[in-house]
Amino acid sequence: MQTVLGIDTGGTYTDAVLLEQKTKKVLKKAKSPTTRDNLAVGIGKSIRGLCLDPADTIEKVVLSTTLATNAIVEGEGRPTGLIIIGELPKGELPDAHRAQVKGKVNIKGKEVIPLDTAQVIEACAAIAPQVQAFAVSGMMSVRNASQELAVKDIIKKQCALPVVCGHELSSQLGFHDRTVTTVLNASLIPILEDFIRAVEVTLADQSIDAPVYMVKGDGNLAGLSFIREKPIESILSGPAASIIGALSLAGCGDGVVVDMGGTTTDSGIVLDNTLTLAPIGARVGDWQTQIDSAQINTCGLGGDTQIIAVDGHPTLTGRRVLPACRGGRDGLTPTDLLHYTGDFEGWDRELVVDAVDAQTDKAPDAYVDEAAAQILETIRAEVLSLYEAHPVPIIAIGAPAKTWYEKIHEETGCTVIVPEHYEVANAVGAAMAAVEERVTALVRPDEENDGYVAHVAGQCRSFKDKAEAVDFVKQETEARAAAAAKAQGAPDISVQVFCDDIVEKIGWRERYIETRVKAVAKATTLKLKMQEEKDERRP
Repeated sequence: MQTVLGIDTGGTYTDAVLLEQKTKKVLKKAKSPTTRDNLAVGIGKSIRGLCLDPADTIEKVVLSTTLATNAIVEGEGRPTGLIIIGELPKGELPDAHRAQVKGKVNIKGKEVIPLDTAQVIEACAAIAPQVQAFAVSGMMSVRNASQELAVKDIIKKQCALPVVCGHELSSQLGFHDRTVTTVLNASLIPILEDFIRAVEVTLADQSIDAPVYMVKGDGNLAGLSFIREKPIESILSGPAASIIGALSLAGCGDGVVVDMGGTTTDSGIVLDNTLTLAPIGARVGDWQTQIDSAQINTCGLGGDTQIIAVDGHPTLTGRRVLPACRGGRDGLTPTDLLHYTGDFEGWDRELVVDAVDAQTDKAPDAYVDEAAAQILETIRAEVLSLYEAHPVPIIAIGAPAKTWYEKIHEETGCTVIVPEHYEVANAVGAAMAAVEERVTALVRPDEENDGYVAHVAGQCRSFKDKAEAVDFVKQETEARAAAAAKAQGAPDISVQVFCDDIVEKIGWRERYIETRVKAVAKATTLKLKMQEEKDERRP
């Protein structure tokens, strides 16, 4: 029997499922606490919990994880060096050991200030001992990437640290957001490398020899070599997988999907089996990125969210702690409340009783009821607005979801579906995801030479005729997208190319600004239809 192994590593649990490839039926499932100090331990326990049979021929392994998202939200990215070429972006940037060097490329892709290589060498020597990865960002690198690439080459020669350039992650303008994206990506490289190595070691120990993929934030797959270089593509990986898994398990094409995990509650709307992408890229915590992702709403409420007493009343802090039922000493959690009421029996209830007594002088039952009411109020505020805007079923998944969302149904009458295998829906979604690759490019007027310039992958080429330039870009993006999808292991590929002319209206006249071209290569087996929309981001 041909199968797919799906593994989801969250902040609290690591889940594993074995899915029959043809029918998408869940054959086996297992859960194990995530072991943050050594991820291989928790992953190994989950896989062993499946009791795999030699007859279970595993065709591929697919991963989803919230590690990248949680690292950004919790400010736990690894120390990073940032080399800025030319002027600084306007706005706050993630913490980094920063240096500014001379150099400049203008919006037409021409070098107007040469790169000061001596400054780059000096900056690298000063920063390298303090960091685990480098980020390189120049304002117009998406028009001409030569200076970014020169800085990358110097860093590679100076030290053995990973380096990522802004143009390698995004072809969009928006210097600040692209720099944020680049810094965050660099800070995640060591974290995702540790995770991938843990997976590889565990699979080898289990004698599993199959290609390994990871779910990206847009719900599609990427190979591990891609994720090693661009780990930021895995932000919102878990929520994207949860949407795919929830829809499949519920048998719905419409729904407000709510995934209540250990750290956060993530929600998204799917209408007519269409997953809408965030209009300007994923936002995680305080940071706006230029990474494609599902349109996800995230709030700081999970099974491990800390509850403390403030002026005698239980209060959610948004901080993730070890639940009291598992030996935690930093307050209560929603998981603890379920142990107290008897709705869940995974760990030690007596530890919860002691923790409740330590927080309140009130009647313990009343204190727990008040805490539960606050949790339900948070759910109502975060989720019910989505339901009111789109009255489709609420599909609740995640280990703590069943009890809380059944209570929401009882209180409000909302249609709530808690599907079979709800507690491992992320791993199910991971196993069902498929490959998709997107390549974007631009054609802009070249007033100086009375022609047009095509910008593809940080390179530019001049044309006299607009149609010729657009045709070149369409062919180039189509070929690049197809090659990228094939490199990710997609067996059968279809490619669509979208063109969007951006014009500025001046009275009754229109002035041509640019043509944006996007090629989308999909595996024909992709079950989740992605909505194709015009890119409304301005130049």
